[in-house]
Amino acid sequence: MVAFRSVLLAAGLSAAIALPASADSIDGKWCFGQKRLEISGDTIVTPGCRKIEGDYGRHDFSYVVPAGEADAGKTVDMDLMGDEDMRLWPTGRAPSPEAGGAQHWRRCQAETS
Repeated sequence: MVAFRSVLLAAGLSAAIALPASADSIDGKWCFGQKRLEISGDTIVTPGCRKIEGDYGRHDFSYVVPAGEADAGKTVDMDLMGDEDMRLWPTGRAPSPEAGGAQHWRRCQAETS
């Protein structure tokens, strides 16, 4: 019985080591300077405070900027870079972050009272 447990433990550790490390998900509240947005599944509250639907992937998100906001009609793409970091392409994904004016967003800190 002890040998069987040892084999299970070794197999579990091997599987854990073999899995690639990745952030949990892009869902949550994100901040960039004074700008804020919130993603929950395929719903986003944009920096202009509009609640709309977008294209959700566990580690990425995109949406078309709604009328009435700056850059209306353009596509915004986001990629999760880690648990606390996200790259946002304000006018669509480009070949490199520098070329596309990518922004480095961070998870918003918990509000204190």
